[in-house]
Amino acid sequence: LNHDFAESGAPRTATENCVNQGLYIKATEATFFLVEQESGGFKVSLRSRGKADCSKVAEQLGGGGHKAAAGAFVDAASVEEAIEQVLGVLSSRIDG
Repeated sequence: LNHDFAESGAPRTATENCVNQGLYIKATEATFFLVEQESGGFKVSLRSRGKADCSKVAEQLGGGGHKAAAGAFVDAASVEEAIEQVLGVLSSRIDG
């Protein structure tokens, strides 16, 4: 969250590879990572190695990319709301 960046002094770019960590879990179909933006909302990074097509998920969220890696922006008031939005789209792509 924004206060974490302020407290640590870390740049937002320090989080760029965090999304890939979820793929180290053998049973993972897809993973995503949110980074709160200073102007509000959240940058969403998506990765997949399974049935989920990240480009389709990102497209539904107004972003783009390709099957294994994509990104979007979620205009949400809280991280919980952002997670709910992304999971709603992502789970329909994995289960559907």
